Amino acid sequence: MASETASSADEETAVVVVSAAGAGGTDKRGKHRILAELKRLDQDSMFLQEELEELEKTENVSTICTDFVNLRSKQFHLT
Repeated sequence: MASETASSADEETAVVVVSAAGAGGTDKRGKHRILAELKRLDQDSMFLQEELEELEKTENVSTICTDFVNLRSKQFHLT
């Protein structure tokens, strides 16, 4: 999934660069906008990578839910 996210960001970056080149990429403001967009995409990519790493560290939600249901069931039968 990480490679899929990186690939998507690369594709978006390529689209931004190609679009600017086709529209007369010599404009300084256009270059600044492209660099700002690249920086934003890079930040988004880093954020998503960190989120993915956090998710990989957590247990499977269904396992947690099963454990919770089993615990509640045991408590219910004790009372």
